Amino acid sequence: MNKSDLRKHYRAIRGEIPDAQLVERSAAIEQFVLSIDRIEQAGSVFVYVSSGSEARTHELIAALLSQGKAVAVPRVLPEPGVMQPVLIHALDDFAPGRFGIPEPTAHEPFEQTPDVTIVPGLAFTRLGERLGQGGGYYDRYLQQHPATYKIGLSFNEQLADTLPTSEHDIAMDEVVTA
Repeated sequence: MNKSDLRKHYRAIRGEIPDAQLVERSAAIEQFVLSIDRIEQAGSVFVYVSSGSEARTHELIAALLSQGKAVAVPRVLPEPGVMQPVLIHALDDFAPGRFGIPEPTAHEPFEQTPDVTIVPGLAFTRLGERLGQGGGYYDRYLQQHPATYKIGLSFNEQLADTLPTSEHDIAMDEVVTA
């Protein structure tokens, strides 16, 4: 299958996970992520704000904030394919943004390379290859911040043996599933 067909396939699979399981399995993902040495030692984390049937990150964000970490979340900029990390200080620092994805209401850009970046995806391989939504936002960002430790979050159904990749696709250092 090509990337477009794979995106439809994995969106459908993820969409079939019952809400109760999404909550339970997201909590398991969160607990595992919080136990990763790179997270425990991180001073700053750039993390996506979940929407729809993605692995949920709101409780993870709350936990990171309570640990005193600098937490940044993405804001999509007007330039096509560009997002900017913005520091947040609480879970209510969000409003619906472009594409209906919650974005920060704060305007404090995080200009440094974060210690860890937590990335969504429609599918991953155990080697860290990622199939995203197709906009290239994370690949462009990660190309500019190669030193950040990259963690992909997904559900077990989103693991693939192989995925088609392009030269610009950035692999994750670690993938966490439940």
